[in-house]
Amino acid sequence: MLLRCRRLSLLLVLAAIACTDPSAPGAISARFELTDVDGQALPAVAPAGGTPGPTIVSGTMSLDLAGGAIISEDRIVSGAAQTVSSNYLYTINGSAIEFDYPQPCPINALCAMLPTGEVLDNGLRVRIDFGFPRPFQVYTFRTLPQ
Repeated sequence: MLLRCRRLSLLLVLAAIACTDPSAPGAISARFELTDVDGQALPAVAPAGGTPGPTIVSGTMSLDLAGGAIISEDRIVSGAAQTVSSNYLYTINGSAIEFDYPQPCPINALCAMLPTGEVLDNGLRVRIDFGFPRPFQVYTFRTLPQ
């Protein structure tokens, strides 16, 4: 019974994510689990010019109905465990996920490039591209049942 409920919840989330109807909502409620980074299965080690770089051991992405997104990752940097979280606003437009900062970037500030997202496999996976110069650039997540 529990498995059937999880499958139904997953199907509902996938239908909401995969929808390309222009009248569809631009925000959903969903959770995702990080599966790979730049094509590397987890744990993924960043290239760092001869010395070990940071290692990503796990990560999640949460989207809420109010248009808020939290992308969080657990890393090991120089032997110490760290959790790094980033908050964004988001909208879904077809299969594209568009991110924005919760607060505008101040004038003359050097703000990091906003990530871009893409819904894959009818909502089973999501790819987020953080772009250069981050040590890790492309994160792939899979949908978690609600």
